[in-house]
Formats: sequence, C-alpha cells, structure tokens
Amino acid sequence: MSISVKREELLRELGYRQPPESRILEIVEEALSLLDDLMEPTLVFKEIGDREGLPPFLAGAVLKYAGSATLGPKLEKRVKALFEAGRAAESYILDTAGSVAVTRAGNLLWQRITREAASRGLTKGLRRTPGCRGIDMETQRWIFEMLADAEPGITLTESCMMVPRKSLSFLARFGGKPGKGFSCKGCPQYAQCTLRS
Repeated sequence: MSISVKREELLRELGYRQPPESRILEIVEEALSLLDDLMEPTLVFKEIGDREGLPPFLAGAVLKYAGSATLGPKLEKRVKALFEAGRAAESYILDTAGSVAVTRAGNLLWQRITREAASRGLTKGLRRTPGCRGIDMETQRWIFEMLADAEPGITLTESCMMVPRKSLSFLARFGGKPGKGFSCKGCPQYAQCTLRS
C-alpha cells in the first residue's frame, strides 16, 4: 500500500504559505525521506449487521461498517526519540508528516469501504469519527470491540485515545436516513470537513 506525503502538503500543514528558510526545508525533506521506513500501515474494516446496542449514528442504515487505520508504532517512537534528543523542530515536523499520512490512510480505507458498498448497489455514504458531533468518544470502545478479530494493531487508553497516536477510526453508513442530530450541515466543521462524501 502506497501512502505518500508531498513536500507542499507538509509545508501547508505546517502553516507555510511561502517557502520557508533553507534549514526548515532540509528538515522537511529529511522527515519525508524517513516516512517510508517508519510507516507500517494497517487498514481494517468490518460490516456490522443489525444488532442490539448499535451507536445511534448507524441506526436505520442499510449497510453499516466500523473501520480503523494506523501507521504503526515506529513513527511515534522516532518522534519521541528526536524530541528527547533536543531536536524539537525535527520531532514536530516528522509528527506533522505522520498526521498528514494517517489522514491519507483514512481516505484509502474510506475508498475501500465505498467500493465494497458500491458493489452492493449503494454509492452514497457518510462516515463519522468518535468525538465528532453526535458520536461520543466512548463509541471508540464499541468500534474496537467490533474490530477485535481483525487485529487492527491499536489499543485504547482509559480516556479512549488510540495507541499508536497516528491512528484513526470511524463508523460508516450507507442507505437509510440518519436520525435527528446527524445532519452534516449542522456541524461547525462543515465547510472544512474531509470526512463527508
């Protein structure tokens, strides 16, 4: 699986609209060159049948999925090692590159799910992550219970944060109508959202 981050993407994520000084560009290039060896992406998803205790977001959907993606622990270890060695700029830039990469991994996962749904005649879908409007963080535990047999390589802390940190999870629904409170247009992140299709 190929997950690449372009220099321009990373600079934009770092807040640069104009090319930065040469030393920052060197660090950016170094971070990008490290990424391939530090990423061990795992993408898993599972169709969820009708059952008791479905999260409200999935209620009424024709097809329901839980999914997760992670870049694995190596990237996080390198980021920590750089920071502990007093190389905060390198650590921050590599960490930011990882954030861009895990978003790309999530988009690849979404593409796989939408292809699966399309093969069954459903092309309009919606995904939401725990912590988004209408899905509390506790739903994270339910997602990983559903994915346990797929071995996603992610564990949860007591506060439902994922380890490794460069990981994500979401619920996806196709067909049917979401219940009240799930309109994308009511969400404060509507204009910038990368999760709606």
